[in-house]
Amino acid sequence: MCNENNENKDTVCDNNANSLIDGIDGEEKDWKKLYEEAQAEREALFAEAEKAKEEIKGLTDEAARARADYYNLRTRVERDMERDRKLAAERALSKLLPVFENLERVCGAIEDKEGNLYKGITMVIKQFWNAMESLGLEQVSTEGQFDPSLHEAVSMEPVDDEAKDGHIIDVPRKGYKLAGRVIRVPQVRVGKYTKK
Repeated sequence: MCNENNENKDTVCDNNANSLIDGIDGEEKDWKKLYEEAQAEREALFAEAEKAKEEIKGLTDEAARARADYYNLRTRVERDMERDRKLAAERALSKLLPVFENLERVCGAIEDKEGNLYKGITMVIKQFWNAMESLGLEQVSTEGQFDPSLHEAVSMEPVDDEAKDGHIIDVPRKGYKLAGRVIRVPQVRVGKYTKK
């Protein structure tokens, strides 16, 4: 009887152990399946993240190109506007300069330098010049050494002073610059010294 009981106990224990092992096996299979699903989901998320990164990179590049295009366009528009403004000023000044120079000639022909006529025309010339200067007009310097890139020599004049050799000694016609660009070259006479 005692032996029979022991055999029954062993059988029950074996059955319980097998159930427990089956349970563990079943749980292990569930965990493995969950792990594989999690891995698959993780890889899918990584793939989506990579795709999103590529899209962001593409959009960032596109935005940078659009910004560069915008700055280029703005620079070109500003440059064109500046060029148009200079051209308009140049056209206006080309019409005003002869009038201005005629006034200077009239003023130079007046003998009475203390008279009201001379003073009045001098004042008008000064106002005229200030108005043209406000448009960006500058006079080309004709002081000192002759510079063929800035001056047009109309004659070489003999000089007694060696220091004036190659220097401008007279200006028959003034020259002007607009926004740093010479719009009319000054005509000058240049001294030439010859040893005696």
